[in-house]
Amino acid sequence: MKTKRIFVAIKIDNTHQINELFRQVGFDLDEERIKWVNKNGFHITLLFMGETGMEEMAAIMDKLKTIGADFDVFRLNLKSLGAFPSIEHPRILWAGINSTSGLYKLQEKIRIHLESKVSEDYKYTPHLTIGRIKGGVKNPEKVKKCLLKWKEWEDSELLIDKFVLMESLLTKDGSVYHVLETFSLKNQNV
Repeated sequence: MKTKRIFVAIKIDNTHQINELFRQVGFDLDEERIKWVNKNGFHITLLFMGETGMEEMAAIMDKLKTIGADFDVFRLNLKSLGAFPSIEHPRILWAGINSTSGLYKLQEKIRIHLESKVSEDYKYTPHLTIGRIKGGVKNPEKVKKCLLKWKEWEDSELLIDKFVLMESLLTKDGSVYHVLETFSLKNQNV
């Protein structure tokens, strides 16, 4: 059976503030082994579904199209920097999300409609991954200090008027993302 590794996400366009953030954080952490995310692949994952059979794809796309047609546009902005699992032991660097309830309501609606694709212990933590650290950090205090320096950072507000179904291809150089389908939200003239 042919499958695709898929997820639902909001694509985030690169902004001047994101470029400046990358430049300065990259400079501050230039001695660390960080694999920075390609800015063309920026996204906020709404629901990761993993390996999915091709026969399921049409039904998933139909459900997502229905959700989009019935969900209002909303706004969000990126704010602060952090790390998973913690800033003391960083493995993934991320920008946080500041949003009205729109993001959470959209994610919940998608999760409920595609419930057969979600594990029971799933907890949604919206973020924008900006880099991954392999093999640990050389200078944990320097990384922590850098992340705390950007605690009050905030990007300009973004209008979210669509979401996408994406495929994630695993390669030796990391994940490569392809948009399979775009779903518009209603009230485009907001």
